[in-house]
Amino acid sequence: KEHTGFWNALRAVEPFDPARTLFIDDSVSVLASAQRYGIRWLLSLLQPDSAREPRTVEGFPAILHFDEIMPELERIDA
Repeated sequence: KEHTGFWNALRAVEPFDPARTLFIDDSVSVLASAQRYGIRWLLSLLQPDSAREPRTVEGFPAILHFDEIMPELERIDA
């Protein structure tokens, strides 16, 4: 996902409009690659591993839980 070739291959298999796409990932370098490709909506995850403490993410908006963007999901805390 860190290389443009990934995004071109993905788009060939699963057509999407980068200007209307939301991409969520826990890797800032992958998000930066998506941004360079033209993906408009980008989010990082503050706690990709529930066994670890939330982290600080710089350069991209971030969420702790998916219910922050999809309130109809019921959160199940492990």
